[in-house]
Amino acid sequence: MHRILQTLTHIAAGFEVNFGKVPFAAVGVKHGNACGAGVADTAVEAVQKMLEGDEIAIFGGVVMVNGPIDADVATALMQYHMPEGQNRLLDGVVGSEVTPEAMEILSRAKLRVVTNPALAGLSKASLETTAIYRNVRGGMLVQPNYTFVVDYSADYMEQHGDLSEQAKKDMLLAWAVGSTSNSNTICIVKDGRMLGNGVGQQDRVGAAKLAVTRATSRDHDITGAAAYSDSFFPFPDGPLVL
Repeated sequence: MHRILQTLTHIAAGFEVNFGKVPFAAVGVKHGNACGAGVADTAVEAVQKMLEGDEIAIFGGVVMVNGPIDADVATALMQYHMPEGQNRLLDGVVGSEVTPEAMEILSRAKLRVVTNPALAGLSKASLETTAIYRNVRGGMLVQPNYTFVVDYSADYMEQHGDLSEQAKKDMLLAWAVGSTSNSNTICIVKDGRMLGNGVGQQDRVGAAKLAVTRATSRDHDITGAAAYSDSFFPFPDGPLVL
């Protein structure tokens, strides 16, 4: 639950800093890493984009949205791209609130439903700033939390050629997902939906191959997509894969 909230908060922070507005966002996770993510002008469309990323991996996952879950959102979660009469298998859904009509729909699937009103107001101020503690044999490690937010107006940014607003939004979504996933990570995003997330690999080339494979094996066209790496490429082999 912590990882999915961190991912959703980074999405909100990135869009607030660069576009002054936080879109509706939906993130689905399995085993701690995002297997789907989508941003849109409506919660229903964000959920649909999230599900379209990897409709196989999301089975049994947990979904979190930064707004209320009404009947339309609940119906999309359960039935979007599903055979008629069948519900999608999810372990849980989280939103700022759940309407009675939505609860009726979700209760039929016997999944966990969690509400947190703060999700409706996520922003850069919502980033977790408390230190991270990790147990190690004989002691404990302490490190600062991850609070960096990409800023397209900053001096560290380099741009070669023209980029559309959609491309910049896709880069933000790829950064937010990839930076909150297990390293090594390569994340591919197009048109506001995550298409492939190559996580937990021992080398960056393998992460790039996994991200591409996950995206293309789901029949996604990744031409013109944005790709994010959670660290630098020491050699051209990773970018060449992408």
